Amino acid sequence: MSESTEISFEQTRKDFLSFLKYTKGHSDTTCYNYNSDLGIWQRWLLEAKLDWQNCSPTDVEHFVSHLSREGVGAHAVARKISCLATFYKWAKRNSKVQEDPIYQIEKPKRPRRIPVWLETEEQNAFIKATRNYDDIPDNIFGRSRDSLLEVRRRYELLFELIQKSGLRISEALGMKNRDVRVVDGVAKSLRVIGKGNKERQVPLPEAFGRVLALSIGGKDGDEYLFAKKPGGKPPTAHAVRAYLKKLIEKAGIDKKVTPHKLRHTYATRLLEKDVQLVDIQALLGHESIATTQIYTHAGQERLSKLVADI
Repeated sequence: MSESTEISFEQTRKDFLSFLKYTKGHSDTTCYNYNSDLGIWQRWLLEAKLDWQNCSPTDVEHFVSHLSREGVGAHAVARKISCLATFYKWAKRNSKVQEDPIYQIEKPKRPRRIPVWLETEEQNAFIKATRNYDDIPDNIFGRSRDSLLEVRRRYELLFELIQKSGLRISEALGMKNRDVRVVDGVAKSLRVIGKGNKERQVPLPEAFGRVLALSIGGKDGDEYLFAKKPGGKPPTAHAVRAYLKKLIEKAGIDKKVTPHKLRHTYATRLLEKDVQLVDIQALLGHESIATTQIYTHAGQERLSKLVADI
């Protein structure tokens, strides 16, 4: 691969990522994943002495074999090929390449993952642990107990919000006070900007709505809902996951629980109440009903309980 081709790939990658972010409205996390996967593809091409503009479907199949030999899981392999498919489709449409090598290959199917969620008992234990402040020290690293208590309550509200609305962590952290519709002291719904800059309205249960409305009372509408300080930024998704991990351990729950698993929990509770998949799809902001169908496990759980004592 010549030096000019290498520079061409770098510029093309930057242009592609700009297209994803500013035209398609993809999140920073999605763009980061695309950038990472394209970097892995680029390094393999360099080692194989192949030109990214003139590689063949057979080259792509060799790349898949290489990933498998390196121990990359089936789901991750499928994601990388999906990334390349989007990249080369865009590149051909914009006259960066003459042929799309991904179009002609049989793409690996993503293995279906059974979602992880909290059972009702686990959810109750998690809420109890979150609201138990006995583990908060009087002082740590120069921070007072009051300061640490404020942090705990911010996370408590964040985790409850996800369990009551099914928001993605990026959606929750990007939410501002003005996105909460408050009527007579009750937060009725949330204005959510989801994937692809698509807007949806998510209703809230009344009891939680009162708590949320109280928390934002008198605050600037342009301020982030979970700002670490007035006028400041919210915590990072990484910090949220780390704090959640500590609370899950405190609750004695033997599962790997992430903010996205709390979103799964929300969807599971809805399905247990016989909410239709098409309504869950709208609430979660899924583009396709096929994505929502992973939650049919809840229906199977309920049927299993019904026949347990026959």
